[in-house]
Amino acid sequence: MENKKGGDLICRRPETIIEARFSLTKKQNDVLDMVFASIKNDDNLQYEIDISKYAKLYNIQDKSNIYGDVKKTVRTFEGKGFSVTQKITNKKENRIYFAWFSSINYIGGEGKIIIELGQTLKKLLLSAKKACFYQIKYPINFNNIYSKRIYYYLKSFEDTGWRVDNLDSLRSKLECPKSYNRFADFRKHVLTPAFQEINGESDISFKYEELKTKRKVTGIKFYVKTNKPKISNKVSSKFADAASEVSATIMEPEENNSLKKVMNIISEHNITKLEAKKIYDSSKGNLDIIYKVYQDKKDKQAEGIVGLMISLVKPGVYIEPKKNCAKGSFNDYEQREYNFDELEKQLLNGSDDKDIEKIYK
Repeated sequence: MENKKGGDLICRRPETIIEARFSLTKKQNDVLDMVFASIKNDDNLQYEIDISKYAKLYNIQDKSNIYGDVKKTVRTFEGKGFSVTQKITNKKENRIYFAWFSSINYIGGEGKIIIELGQTLKKLLLSAKKACFYQIKYPINFNNIYSKRIYYYLKSFEDTGWRVDNLDSLRSKLECPKSYNRFADFRKHVLTPAFQEINGESDISFKYEELKTKRKVTGIKFYVKTNKPKISNKVSSKFADAASEVSATIMEPEENNSLKKVMNIISEHNITKLEAKKIYDSSKGNLDIIYKVYQDKKDKQAEGIVGLMISLVKPGVYIEPKKNCAKGSFNDYEQREYNFDELEKQLLNGSDDKDIEKIYK
């Protein structure tokens, strides 16, 4: 893993943790964010949490009790852990239990806490193939625990603009009480608070679609959009794909306006600002060709529209169909490398990560 950009106010939360099943409070997740923001790709296993750095991020007037609250929350991690299950075959799985911290040192009078990670746990965190990057100031101010967890889920898929979750699997990962098995209660206590907080107080917004099987809600499809440019000026090309959620580039007003125009042109599909930028850059800023390609292809391409647009808007690629002539075959053009319909089917059936990875290959 390449070292995270942006300092210790930017958090890197690995997919291993995002998708794991565990029950933590809102404040416990705040502490994890502080820890994940400190971890670097080095030989160090001890990390210092300087509460004064994070106190300014809380949107509260009285911040005098923040250190005491964080210290009290860290104490709740003593003897607490989580497990990661890796499926080997249909009948065999490998389960590993980790203590969150191997040691905790409370430094009196300095407002600092030093935590130590186990070597195997740190290796697991750093070796995760996927992670989401975000500014801690957003989730640290959510009041609802489900808002925080869903924010992490959605940030992890901000670059694709959507994700599908099997409803039973989602409830299990969120450790929802049995009463939330009734969808109306799940929507009231999980989806609605998350919708209100994430859309109103973060760098992303989302909407969701209820997926039904024989009139019963069995899945949720989330649509994710980036609300505004992120924090850093430059990111190396190697790191850009992984870190685009928090940084990519701070855009000039003119470019930002152009991306809004692209999103307006492709209004019948849900695309993110990052996807709009990829289409815009591929066209060399030619909004006219973006409009023509989209008008020609939008009714033929329910999914994978972004990959198709990126391919066709390149200078010299798209040939506008002549009137009274048959248009070119859909298969004449380069497509995305994965099957959206099959992926959605696998997710709704609760398939594991190895099955899903096959669709992307």
